Order: sequence, then C-alpha cells, then structure tokens
Amino acid sequence: MTKTKLIFIGLALALIGFLFAGSASAQDQTMTANPSVVPEAGTYDIEVSASGFTISSANFAVCSTGDTSVLDGAAGLMQYCGGFGDSVTLDSGSYSTTVEGVEVTEAGVTFLLFELTADNPEAAAASITIGEAELPATGVNTSLLVIIGTGIALAGVMVFGLSRRLRTL
Repeated sequence: MTKTKLIFIGLALALIGFLFAGSASAQDQTMTANPSVVPEAGTYDIEVSASGFTISSANFAVCSTGDTSVLDGAAGLMQYCGGFGDSVTLDSGSYSTTVEGVEVTEAGVTFLLFELTADNPEAAAASITIGEAELPATGVNTSLLVIIGTGIALAGVMVFGLSRRLRTL
C-alpha cells in the first residue's frame, strides 16, 4: 500500500472512532419523581430520588407549580415554594425520600434539590403534572445510526476508490 492509501484509511478509521466517542461533560445532577404524572388533582405519596451531586447537603423544597421556569431566583422560590425548603443530607451525592401527602393542584408540583451558593450551584428538579402517563421512550436514536452508517459507507468508498487504478477510456 502506498502512503496515501494508509493516510486515508487512518483518517477514515479516526472518523469512525470519533463518531462512537461520547463528549465529556461535567457531572449532571438528576432528579426523578414517581409517579411523574397523576390522573387528577389530589393528595399523593411521591417517591423522589436524586443523584449526581458532589455536595454533602442541600435544600429540598416542594413547590406549588409544575412550571420550573418560574422558579428561577429567590422571588420564585418564595412565591411558589414558600421559602428555601429544608436542609437535607446527601448520601454519596444521592438523595431519596417518599414525600407523603403532597397536594397536586391543576398547576402541578415541582420538587427541588439545590445548593444555596452563587458559584456554580448544583440543582435538580422533578415536576408532577396531571394527565395520562406517557409511554417510556424505547428504541434507538435513528439519526445516530444514519451518521454511523454514512461514515462507514464513506470509509468503504474511499478505500475502494483508492485501491483501484483509475483507467482512462
């Protein structure tokens, strides 16, 4: 093989490797509530769990809205959550509890677990809404398969094209 063919094959393999590599990101905080959808307004016992925190304690608040966009800042916390909630201890960055007697209104409910600092605060939220439960997302991400397949096909075309000698008519 010539050096050019080896370079193109190496580049094709590197492209395929980049397609499979995930991007590095900071540890994300997540929170889930079970159930996340209730059939009607009323009082429910909700299981809440959170993970991905690097802190040992945080504030836990139950807010009277399912819209997390209105909870940005102290004014939203005071209006919808009644303050900054209660301080809780996290176990290796995780927290789980069952909140009993949660009053879910037509506006929904949001659970917040957050750190009261100005510098890179860690926070997570889980909302409860009223309606029918959604089916779980299953299957594969089709666009990712298309990208991977296209990369493999292009690498094959490149190798095939470089291995044949071009002939003139």
